[in-house]
Amino acid sequence: MRWSRVKLADAPHANVFLLRIAAGSCMPVHTHSGEELTQVLFGSFDDGRAVFMAGDFDCTDSTVRHQPVVRADSECICLASVDGRLVHDGVIARWIGALIGI
Repeated sequence: MRWSRVKLADAPHANVFLLRIAAGSCMPVHTHSGEELTQVLFGSFDDGRAVFMAGDFDCTDSTVRHQPVVRADSECICLASVDGRLVHDGVIARWIGALIGI
């Protein structure tokens, strides 16, 4: 996974990220301490609730525990805004999340 923090002039403390995730890759299992808004720009992923394709929008919160998996046919590029933190199940994922600020 490659990621880049998006700087917003009007909201310098916003947690907005551009994510590029390789085909067939999966994110760690997680939930959220606040809302996460995701716009799929390219490719697609399946998180067990639905398949999200280019142009789709997803909104998750603390009621959703999921593991996004990028479809095998193409990488996935998303824009995500995270209010609060991701809450990971695993120790390593929690450490990496803390390191990058999500």
